[in-house]
Amino acid sequence: MGNFLKQALTLARVSNLPTVWTNCLAGWGINAVALGHALAMPPSIGLQNAEPFSLLALLLGASLVYAGGCTLNDAFDEGFDRKYNPERPIPSRKVTSATAWILGMSELSAGSALLFFGAGCSALWSTLLVCAILAYDFLHKRWAGSFLIMGSCRVLLWLTAATVGEAEDLAPQTLAWALCLGAYVVGITLFARGESKKREAPRNFSIILLFFPPLLALAGLTYWHQLDPTRQALVNLSGLLAAWIAYRSILHIKSKENGSLGKGVSLLLSGICATDAVAVAFYLPGLVGPCLLCVCLAQSLQKKFAAT
Repeated sequence: MGNFLKQALTLARVSNLPTVWTNCLAGWGINAVALGHALAMPPSIGLQNAEPFSLLALLLGASLVYAGGCTLNDAFDEGFDRKYNPERPIPSRKVTSATAWILGMSELSAGSALLFFGAGCSALWSTLLVCAILAYDFLHKRWAGSFLIMGSCRVLLWLTAATVGEAEDLAPQTLAWALCLGAYVVGITLFARGESKKREAPRNFSIILLFFPPLLALAGLTYWHQLDPTRQALVNLSGLLAAWIAYRSILHIKSKENGSLGKGVSLLLSGICATDAVAVAFYLPGLVGPCLLCVCLAQSLQKKFAAT
């Protein structure tokens, strides 16, 4: 039983779950605060209006949806992994193909139900999220442009989280930061792909995308120049961390050392939490700490479970 649990967590890429949790907190929190304020800087408020059950259902549902998508990713890739990644759970026969399909579909179904019935998320965004996950699992080895679907999965997760509690409208700030995160995720794939295949154009363009979150934060600080000192400090701290993670990851990948590509991509994935920290620093300073802790948690889990 213990070995099966370990293999299930490996299939689920459990080390990336902290990035899912911060996506949910940021999407929900920013939309709740920014809604109705257009592009004006909303007042900083606490979490007194949070509904614990809905948030718990959101976090658990999103985690299961992510786990299901990752598990099905391995199920779809069985033939490829037998040739190139024989150590993965399915080709190494630690988990059977049938078990992976059943587990993945069960996680995806249970997670979707929790998002809709438990958290009260929008049926539209929840459905689009599941469709994007399945489309990516099916197409990512067949279509070179599948990195766009990967980015859309994170955007749709943000928008799904923003509608928790049957919220119907999306604030402009929610859409802006969701697209920023999607661009960052696209940048991860493009940079790794460009570096491994010696393609200068994708690699150079992707560097801009990797630094897009701190650049957007800088634009926000310029636009909202009267932001209170606490939020200014948190935005700067989170933005610098996001920039440092991107910089260190690029150095890792460019070093050409054994395993450097995997280390760099894993570090960039943990940077998703830093990106969320940058976003919430403008609106909910109380969520910056949990987001930054998730950066550390993701990197700690990566030592035991592969992030990619």
